[in-house]
Amino acid sequence: MKTYRVLGLMSGSSLDGLDIAFCKFNFENQQLTSWHIHHAETMPFSEEWQAKLKALPQASGKELTLAHAHFGHYAGELVNQFLKQYPQEPDFIASHGHTIFHYPDEKMTLQIGDGAAIAAVTGYPVISDFRAMDLALGGQGAPVAPIADRFLLNGYDFYLNLGGIANVTCHVGEKYIAFDIGGANQVLNALAQKLDLPYDIGGVIAASGTLNVELLAQANALPYHQQPYPKSLGNDWVQEQLLPIFLDFDAKISDKLHTACMYTAFQVAKDIGQIIEKEQIEKDHYKLLATGGGALNQFLMDCIRNACSKVADIEIIVPEPEIIGFKEAALMALMGVLRVENLPNCIASVTGASRDAVGGAIHQGWRRTL
Repeated sequence: MKTYRVLGLMSGSSLDGLDIAFCKFNFENQQLTSWHIHHAETMPFSEEWQAKLKALPQASGKELTLAHAHFGHYAGELVNQFLKQYPQEPDFIASHGHTIFHYPDEKMTLQIGDGAAIAAVTGYPVISDFRAMDLALGGQGAPVAPIADRFLLNGYDFYLNLGGIANVTCHVGEKYIAFDIGGANQVLNALAQKLDLPYDIGGVIAASGTLNVELLAQANALPYHQQPYPKSLGNDWVQEQLLPIFLDFDAKISDKLHTACMYTAFQVAKDIGQIIEKEQIEKDHYKLLATGGGALNQFLMDCIRNACSKVADIEIIVPEPEIIGFKEAALMALMGVLRVENLPNCIASVTGASRDAVGGAIHQGWRRTL
């Protein structure tokens, strides 16, 4: 029996902060026997870093390289703050970094946040760059959520993550199918911020609006939604192709929020229906687990339930808040454990790579080593 104590770090497209989860995993004969999130918190980003991360896709090469190093040091400082609040002694840190570019067709993805800098600041070993090997093997490098669904949250037919980008996972026989669906919280939060709100709490404003059919049609017509899976998205797609449709459209913010929820629900239901049809899945009843910040948006979840009910008998389960908010940070911790165990942490049937990948670069610490 091996016990791993790991800090998982996730910086998502919402830019609200660094999600940190202190997790314990028990492994026996390279099999996960139990796991638990002991402490988890979002360490808020400063306004300076929020603005910098948002602007980096348009930065110069030097600015981007500096940001990679500086964000690593900053993430290390946030980890140290977390460990002061929750005194623990992790075996290592597993960091996703913050995605700036994602161009899998060109074999490139970039998550900034230098793992060596995090190791230097905290003293603990750091595993980072989890997606690079899958890209090198011809895969999309995403989504990686099926690893969590396989090991941590089994027992469901579908797994829906409603983060800045929505993605879905389906367990079919011995393989997993997963891909990005489209924009979710990035669009909703950007619209709410037009009202000087960080986000639409519970979807109350969206619920007060009405559907704009023309706006919905424009969002649904984007070419990505017509592509077959496997496929994946980067934040740049949301910022450059989807978000302008909603921001530039002449309508009330409440109506645009309402329509954005309907857009996400439509795409979720459409893609689930396509999986059922393409994979020839025949069941009378399906169970779907919804996680990510969007699972706390009651109006969005109502829209998704209604849209999915027209596809099949799908029971949608929303877990406890800790799983909703910190599944991806726990996933990073798990991917780190799999890297140490030399087990695949990117699934070829999901990403389209030539083989399963053991991804992650190790940076040794000075407090302890791997």
